[in-house]
Amino acid sequence: MGNLITIENYTDQIGIFHMHDEVNKNTFTSEFIEEMIVRLNETIENRNYKAVIFKGLPDIFCAGAAKSELMKLFNGQMAVKDLVLSELMLQIPVPTIAAMEGGAVGGGLVVGLCCDMIVMAERSMYGGGFTDLGFTPGMGFTRLLQGLVGEYIGNEILFTGKLYKGKYFGERSLVNYVVPKEKVLDKCISLAEVIAEKPRGTIEILKYSVGLKKRQLLQEARVHEDFMHKISFNQPEVKEIIEKTYTRKLM
Repeated sequence: MGNLITIENYTDQIGIFHMHDEVNKNTFTSEFIEEMIVRLNETIENRNYKAVIFKGLPDIFCAGAAKSELMKLFNGQMAVKDLVLSELMLQIPVPTIAAMEGGAVGGGLVVGLCCDMIVMAERSMYGGGFTDLGFTPGMGFTRLLQGLVGEYIGNEILFTGKLYKGKYFGERSLVNYVVPKEKVLDKCISLAEVIAEKPRGTIEILKYSVGLKKRQLLQEARVHEDFMHKISFNQPEVKEIIEKTYTRKLM
């Protein structure tokens, strides 16, 4: 196992799930995905935590699929439904908080969407970017995004592929907090500390209940997204777009 992701104890009851692949900028390479699955299972099994904070690099929270993984999808060597990160995140039995100091795009934004609370940075950029690469979204992005921002804003983000500053989400009260980058983690810690004062059993019951809608949205999205991928990745021009235009807007 590598050292791309670590689970750090802020306290015995608060964990920090730290994604820090500086070389690949927290993109979903095969190594990153493999390690994330292991770390997520460790987080699920931890019986001490009452809250978990997801943290990325200072400039990039998470940047979605690596080019190599996209080509596997195009060549039929992997199906999006095989990427179980979203499902595992929603299985964490205590509240999760996304400390999105850096930007997030595509599947990287899904990591934030799977959290129960989101703190963004005012000037960092967030969005989809799937259609810019010629294919439809995956990892539950279609339904989870609409659950966050509503149908109409969600549709704009989905179809245009545009990225938006955190300030955009803050002005529309779409996330919990939007603050200067240097204050993001502190805000998340203060939330986690208040949560950690409560009994773990109560927190677990509440998390299971309030997370039901998101789990249902993800299950629904996966069926449709897998179908859309089979069609969109079958278009010859998609491979050309990926090969010629793949650049992470956040890098």
